[in-house]
Amino acid sequence: MNLIIKNNYDEISNEVSNLVIDLVNKKPDSLICIAGGETPFGLFKSLVEASKNGKVDLSKCKFVGLDEWVGLGRETKGSCQETLYNNFFDLIPLSDDQICFFNGLAEDLDKECKRVDSFISDNNSIDIMVLGIGMNGHIGFNEPNVPLDTYCHVVDLDPITKDVSVKYFDEAVNVSKGISLGMKTINEADTIILMANGKRKAEIVKETINGEKTPAVPSSLLQDFPKLYFFLDKEAASLL
Repeated sequence: MNLIIKNNYDEISNEVSNLVIDLVNKKPDSLICIAGGETPFGLFKSLVEASKNGKVDLSKCKFVGLDEWVGLGRETKGSCQETLYNNFFDLIPLSDDQICFFNGLAEDLDKECKRVDSFISDNNSIDIMVLGIGMNGHIGFNEPNVPLDTYCHVVDLDPITKDVSVKYFDEAVNVSKGISLGMKTINEADTIILMANGKRKAEIVKETINGEKTPAVPSSLLQDFPKLYFFLDKEAASLL
């Protein structure tokens, strides 16, 4: 594990951006997966700026979504799809066929899982993954005690995840399931970048890095991943 601790959120966002840019410059046709949620907002801003300034060419990359709330689509503010498109995909030179994102409104969710699995397989697995960590240690919607041998799958959301979800939406949304890349998909990636910031994440960061490697804390399962970069601000690292 490569552990990088910076002073604040802006610094870790810039450092992650620099690493992604370096990896893309080495492999311009990379398949990239970046989480939704609040954590990567600074990364999106940095990558969009780098793309406009010619520091990185993302036009040959392909992108796959990490997860989505079942029952929500792009038109719902706060959905993963809406977050990625409005803050990133629509701001860089990409065509629709370069992006594969879960449709949370799909009638056949198993078929939707197979569609995303096929996209990843056709592109020879994910090159770069940028992930946040949930308060319960989830990565994507791989909740505590999730099966480890899964590719894309539908998940019953943990109570903590459902409680935290309210901050993403402008109006009340009833979410009970998610659709997500599985732990097997994540473990087949080439490079994984974890990001965490703020004092509220300090305890789960401690468990992730120093705790037992256990499915009860999904993020801890990445402790021995060969190419893992863990970026923290000082507050998130305060219990290490």
